[in-house]
Amino acid sequence: MRLIISFLNGISMVRCIKIFLTLLAFLSFSTPAVATGLLDMYKQAVQNDPIFQSYQFRTFVAQEGKRQALAAMLPTVMATGSYMHKSQDIVSSDNEVYASGSSEYGTTVYGVNLTQPLFNWASYTGWKQAEIVRVRSEMEFVLAGQELITRVSDLYFQALAAKDRLDYALVEQAAVEKHFELAQGRSDMGLIPITDLYDAKARLAATEALTIEAHNRLDDALQALSEVTGAPVDDLIPLAPNIKLKRPEPPTLDSWLAGALEGNPAIELSKKAVEVAELEVKRQNAAHYPTLDLVSSFDNENTEDSLFGGSSEVDTYKIGVQFNLPLYQGGEVASKTRSARHEVGIARQDLVKQSRSVARKTRSAFLGVDSSLKRVDALAQSLDANKLALEAKQDGYMSGLFTSLGVLDAERDLALVSIDHAQARYDYILNSLRLKQAVGSLTEQDLLDLENWLVK
Repeated sequence: MRLIISFLNGISMVRCIKIFLTLLAFLSFSTPAVATGLLDMYKQAVQNDPIFQSYQFRTFVAQEGKRQALAAMLPTVMATGSYMHKSQDIVSSDNEVYASGSSEYGTTVYGVNLTQPLFNWASYTGWKQAEIVRVRSEMEFVLAGQELITRVSDLYFQALAAKDRLDYALVEQAAVEKHFELAQGRSDMGLIPITDLYDAKARLAATEALTIEAHNRLDDALQALSEVTGAPVDDLIPLAPNIKLKRPEPPTLDSWLAGALEGNPAIELSKKAVEVAELEVKRQNAAHYPTLDLVSSFDNENTEDSLFGGSSEVDTYKIGVQFNLPLYQGGEVASKTRSARHEVGIARQDLVKQSRSVARKTRSAFLGVDSSLKRVDALAQSLDANKLALEAKQDGYMSGLFTSLGVLDAERDLALVSIDHAQARYDYILNSLRLKQAVGSLTEQDLLDLENWLVK
């Protein structure tokens, strides 16, 4: 900012006012009155994120699946009814009494049939399988909630990083514009060679391009947040300048790896998938087993007339057991059982893959936290050094030891280090969240704690 003030000495007051008003108008347009925090973003995403909401509906589907599996073991009651009109003529008969004749009459039949499975191993296995699927869907919903926390946080800090780059681009563009106007004025007076003017013009064009790109990146980052929250996002609450960062607890990687392999929800999901696949083998193989059902029925048959004269009404009651034993079905059952065993192999390999993936992600997150801490410390020292270098060049510019271009370079170096320092802090937070997600301990409380790190 001191550089900008020093440039004002070489520019007319009217031009300074125009530049100030332009920047003020831009900031008024791009910065809303109310900024949104990370916790608010997450709460909106819980209500509106289509990915998260779809997992909730999957839990409903799984619950209905268990009810459907239970229905296969419960009684089935069916009401039946029919009416049939008959027309009969005796064409020939050995019975001399009814040797000839004809009649037309209707017959009404209604009844109730009941079937209660007594033994059906396939249905029982399917019910156990549906229960595991239900539990698995609830675990998927919990995992989706943790994934939503990290996804919203990632998008939030990506947007903050984009905002940092835009702020840097705006400050650099304002300074380069003043440098270009100063160079243009000196060139008109013949105080500098034309090449210096061309250099200033080239740098101005480059900074304008960077500003446009930074605008687009920020807009895209905010739109990505809107895609998750379902509401427009205009501005975000930034991270406080002074926050206390600390190492993970426990401080050893082995402890986190053990916790992740034991409690990671994704691994538990893969284990449940293996259980479901193993039960599918039993369910398919159960098609070889016999089934036993209790069957009962009641029928009322009302005949209005008959060929032999007179009407009748007959009630029929039946109760008994029905035994079925499949003998041969073309090899279909054996083939389906073999396919189910292959599915078990796939599920077990997916479990191995998931375990290895979790171990890698846990290691990456742990080392990411550690490296981010070191980067924050190193960049903080670099930040202090660049501030001192900038102050020295600003003072040297006032005394003629440095050119304005050299001061601009120092301003840019400071801004780049500031952006890297901010990004290192964002990386620390995100890796900390991913580390907790790896062991399955990530909750909304972690976002509440992060909210305390934002500017009040």
